Amino acid sequence: MTKQPDLQDITIKLAQDLVRVASVTPIDSKDLPLSRQSLDVAAEAAKKTGATITRLDFEGGHKKWDYKVDNLYAEWTFGEPKKHICYIGHLDVVPPGDLKRWTDDPFSGLIKDGYMYGRGITDMKGSVAAFIGSVEESLETLKAQGDIKVSMILTTDEEWAAVNGTNKVLQWLKAKGVEPDAFIVGEPSSQDNLGSHIKIGRRGSLVGTFNVAGVQGHAAYQELFENPNRALSLAVSILNSTQWKDGNANFPNTNFEAVAFKSGDFNASAVIPGSAEMLWNIRFTPSQTPDSLEKWIKGTLANPPEWAKAHPDYPLLQKITVTANKDTASVPYYSEPGDLAQAAKDAVKTVLNETAKLDGSGGTTDGRFVAQVFPKAEVIELGLPERGGIVCGCKGHDYLSKGGMHQVDERATLEDLVNLRHIFAETLKNYDLSHKGSNDNEHATKQPETKRGPAAHKPG
Repeated sequence: MTKQPDLQDITIKLAQDLVRVASVTPIDSKDLPLSRQSLDVAAEAAKKTGATITRLDFEGGHKKWDYKVDNLYAEWTFGEPKKHICYIGHLDVVPPGDLKRWTDDPFSGLIKDGYMYGRGITDMKGSVAAFIGSVEESLETLKAQGDIKVSMILTTDEEWAAVNGTNKVLQWLKAKGVEPDAFIVGEPSSQDNLGSHIKIGRRGSLVGTFNVAGVQGHAAYQELFENPNRALSLAVSILNSTQWKDGNANFPNTNFEAVAFKSGDFNASAVIPGSAEMLWNIRFTPSQTPDSLEKWIKGTLANPPEWAKAHPDYPLLQKITVTANKDTASVPYYSEPGDLAQAAKDAVKTVLNETAKLDGSGGTTDGRFVAQVFPKAEVIELGLPERGGIVCGCKGHDYLSKGGMHQVDERATLEDLVNLRHIFAETLKNYDLSHKGSNDNEHATKQPETKRGPAAHKPG
């Protein structure tokens, strides 16, 4: 049986302290004090390892999402640095949702059966605790090697608009003339087992709406209504009939998904609604842009496949108003694997005796901002398992339905928390050694070669 970590372990204690702060993204100003408190906890831990701390508050910058955001920048300098590696993390969490569905208080940091429970432990307070612990673990080694700068960016706005978070801190660094050579984004990066995957990019995300004005009326009298739901139904069928072929070995294909509908009244079954709205989301590869996707949607609905033109609801497509929220779109990025990716792979091999796979699957992260502000820097993403981890090879009856990031009873294994610290520590050591005597950055963040454009598929 696997020996469980000491509950007094520095990473476990810090992770628990962080989880116990209910730092929901401060969209509402009432949540600002707790977001600040979460940074206070991290800052105090980093100071004990010799870090210099800078607190950075930003607000404004967007007509809708202008709420104030607290951020932190920590820095450790060893000798005469030839290279600079920066960790990016966030301490804000999504709301816990229905508290009755949780087994315990979402912010208790409960430790039970080899797991720590709490909102944000996987995404991504556990990773933040592991990185700070890794610097403490590596202090003597880094002092002896003596030619690297290590830094950390923590924000309290990653889970929402991200207008005044990591992106602003990166721009602040650039304005000061500080340009890290490599970044570790501490987001969850594997599915079941720690270290199985290291991300070298992520797809983008574009969100938008369809709005349709109809005519309200009695469902039994077709001459008295025009049903807006019919237009939305046909539009979704048309767009979902497109099969994208723009992925590659690192990225899944682009996909369009209907997310939510707002129409009608379940208490008025005979009334056709006078309007309908649909929320949609597109996850897209570096072959696409928000502009090209907006053009695709509008063009496809204006000139759909022949089967759709023969549909009786085809004329209703003209009544759809398409809105693409391009100003808040998350752009995709791809970082050519270099010394940092190799350093992390070697670290996983050393700590876990596993070979990590490099890929770009999953959701959007703050790594996308690095690609925009520091395009020459190498970026990897490495963190805890997305699904909550596995203790002693047993997934449990609630695996996938509970325990994962953003799920009820979010959790992480104690063993994964400690091993992630070891992996980060080995990565820092390996990356430092790989650059002995070198100050050249040969690895640029760039777009991978992918096949462009979708191939329309007509249902058989």
